[in-house]
Amino acid sequence: MSATSDIAGLPSRMVLTRPQSPAEPVRRTSLTLLSFGLLGTYGLLRWGTMLQGPPDGRLVGFFVLSMGVAWVGLTLRAPERPAGTRALAGVAMAIGVLAVLPMSGLPLSWFLSLRFALIVHTIGHGLNNLPTVIVPYAGFEPATTDVITLGAGVLLALGALVLAAARGPVGQLRLAAAALPLVVLSTVPSALARPQLAYLHGALLFALLVLFVFSERIAPRRGSGAATLAVLVALTALVVAPSIGRRQPWISFQRIAGVLAPNGESFDWSQTYGPLVWPRSGSTVLDVRARFPTYWKAEDLDVFNGQGWVSEPVSDGNALGTISAYNVARWSEQLTVTLREMSSYDVIAAGVANPPTLPRGQVVQPGTSAGTYVSANPLEPGESYRVAVYAPTPTPEQLAAAGQNYPLPALAPELQVQLPAVSSGTSAPLIQFASYGTGIGPQGGAQVKAALLASPYAPAYELASRLAAGTSSPYEYVEAVLRYLAHGFTYTESPPVSRYPILTFLFGNREGYCQQFAGAMALLLRMGGVPARVAAGFATGTYDRTTHEYVVTDLDAHAWVEAWFPGIGWVKFDPTPSSDPALGGSVTPGGSATADQPAHRGLLPGGKAAKAGGAATVKRRLREPGSAGGGFPVALVVTLVVLLLLAAPAALWLRRRRGRRGRGPKPELLLVELERAFAWCGRPLAPDVTLAALEARFADVPAAAGYVRTLREARFAGASEVPDPAGRVAVRSRLARGLGPLGRLRALVALPPRPARPKAPRWRLH
Repeated sequence: MSATSDIAGLPSRMVLTRPQSPAEPVRRTSLTLLSFGLLGTYGLLRWGTMLQGPPDGRLVGFFVLSMGVAWVGLTLRAPERPAGTRALAGVAMAIGVLAVLPMSGLPLSWFLSLRFALIVHTIGHGLNNLPTVIVPYAGFEPATTDVITLGAGVLLALGALVLAAARGPVGQLRLAAAALPLVVLSTVPSALARPQLAYLHGALLFALLVLFVFSERIAPRRGSGAATLAVLVALTALVVAPSIGRRQPWISFQRIAGVLAPNGESFDWSQTYGPLVWPRSGSTVLDVRARFPTYWKAEDLDVFNGQGWVSEPVSDGNALGTISAYNVARWSEQLTVTLREMSSYDVIAAGVANPPTLPRGQVVQPGTSAGTYVSANPLEPGESYRVAVYAPTPTPEQLAAAGQNYPLPALAPELQVQLPAVSSGTSAPLIQFASYGTGIGPQGGAQVKAALLASPYAPAYELASRLAAGTSSPYEYVEAVLRYLAHGFTYTESPPVSRYPILTFLFGNREGYCQQFAGAMALLLRMGGVPARVAAGFATGTYDRTTHEYVVTDLDAHAWVEAWFPGIGWVKFDPTPSSDPALGGSVTPGGSATADQPAHRGLLPGGKAAKAGGAATVKRRLREPGSAGGGFPVALVVTLVVLLLLAAPAALWLRRRRGRRGRGPKPELLLVELERAFAWCGRPLAPDVTLAALEARFADVPAAAGYVRTLREARFAGASEVPDPAGRVAVRSRLARGLGPLGRLRALVALPPRPARPKAPRWRLH
């Protein structure tokens, strides 16, 4: 008798079935609920960081409510339940989802009295406030707090509803859809306020997602292998993630600076007045969270030593006590500063700072002038600290009304100019200028004035006297100096080196960048009787509306002027022209730009600072030969090489192991794969479907029918023939018929070109 006739006589109950214990549905439901609860708990904990003092009771209520909705949907709405039970379960789920609204904080009486217009108005008002909210929100607007809280409940309830709406076994696509709201619940707070150990948060979220989406699809005996694979993937992501950070370009030398040079950039704020030579690559050096935009100061340069401005100890602390208490309350704020690709002994703050709270219990010491501080040990990339500052931003009217009652002698050092020594071995004369309104000029009599007029700085004094002559208040004089520097001067990053750089800038080539502009303005102000100094640090940077932080790069390194106004204190002015390339201005091939207008008005629309070149000499820990920036991502290349080295032995091991199993897959495994392909394509086989019936179903595609026939003969008649690859393609095409592009993709995944080789079949034939 032929093999075919033997097969034809086989019992019709030789069917393809899946063994399943009675407890397996319960186990799967419990595992799904457990993993959903873990993922939801993590999301609620992250969402709670968006509120100062989160409503823990409401968040717990959301969790209990969502777990109840998911449990009702997975158990009471199962197909085997009576129709009445399923209907009641659906009603309970709807009530549970709607209960999110009053649980968020909206008054329950509004719902009982059907005041839907008021509910919609309140939610809309809260949503309108969200763009201006700084996380964590500590305001007192109930609508805003309720809407933020409501967001957690809506996302959690949506995930539970998607999970509970399944009819029959919950597939991976539905699990992924249910996980999506929970992913949003977890990641939105991280996007608004970057958490500490952000990459570890990502690894934890990845682990919870794997547990939720794939855990019930993995056989218990393969759980350890799957867990090992997930851990390896997470570790790889932790290594690669810093190299592809959102704020850095994909191909950037600076992206790997923290790996190969963990100390990042360091800044020397001394004024050289020479060509700007450091590599300005756009690396992020600071993230600053602040209520008001300003300039971020590293140190003050209070002393003019005859050549330029330097940082030396000067005390004006008594003058700070004369600032109006009202102004202190109005213009004080707390900054949160995070160092990125930068290390610094200087505490970066703003205006006049209070002692900061440094990380790692570091010791903080006063700087050279009151309101500045230095750390005993360098602050390193990734470290964050808080500092309270007073940084006034008065209006022109307030400055004009400030008057000229300067707190002397506390501010006397801020009205001094040291002249160059007359000859070698002689001391340099120190000129003390009178304050504005008490007579323009040096104090000390005719002899001191004669020394000033005989010095190289006589033209600067004459210019200051001429500008002050037409003014009636210190603020008018400041404006006169700004107007003078706004016309006829050229911005260039390659000024010539000279013995007296500020004099060369004012009366010679009239070219320079922020060091020359700020140094010249501060000198003229002192000679005109207005206490002034040069400040060095960073311009405001760019406001990130996602994180509510100012992102500061090394392009923002800057110098500006601070002038004292009675009752107000030190007020910043920026004489550097807005044609600076950092502000979007154009530079000629020779490196110059016309100084069309000063940038002293501070901030441009949208929070973009008026930043003017760089004021610091940057000492790079690592430089790419022949280039100031750019470069290939060495860290990414190293990571890929390491992964390849690890993957090569693994690939050889897998190849040898597969070789030991034999070249051809067993018929049982191919049958298991075929049944699984039907299920994955949304066409699950009924328990009573035989292989012969399946072959008849494929009669319209002979190649597909031949594939099934070959499997049937190999399985039951001992035939050694291997299925034709063309038949495998035909079966895949037949499965994907009518399912669209996504269905074709699912069929390709379910029935790939080469059959899988599992250790042992999870299904059996009988």
